Amino acid sequence: MADRVDKILRNYFTGRLDLMIKQREYVLRNESGPVDENIGGGRAQNKHTRPVDDLMIRIESDPMLRQLNKQKEDIERWVATFEKPKRDVVAYYYASKSVTWVKVAQQFHISERTAMAWRVEIKHILGAVL
Repeated sequence: MADRVDKILRNYFTGRLDLMIKQREYVLRNESGPVDENIGGGRAQNKHTRPVDDLMIRIESDPMLRQLNKQKEDIERWVATFEKPKRDVVAYYYASKSVTWVKVAQQFHISERTAMAWRVEIKHILGAVL
């Protein structure tokens, strides 16, 4: 059964995390703000109309978008610190759901246990960060 770190890594290496970030930004850019239902007889004296500023504030203050961006930055920062063979094995394994440990071992000319041990090591480090 996959845990939270597995899911985050799979989203990152398949490109789904980038897609989720772009999709959230699209939703924030295209959703309309609060509707003013005050249909009445006065003049709005202190009304500001700064749609670009409002949009930037909405994008920068969205908690879901900030969480997704933080996950991406954390993964990029920590994955870059690992040795290249470990990084390649983990990227290859998480890039597709159809990849098995046998395929990973054959692709990188290592044993299955070594590949799994590298994944566990990376998951422990990223689990503490994420």
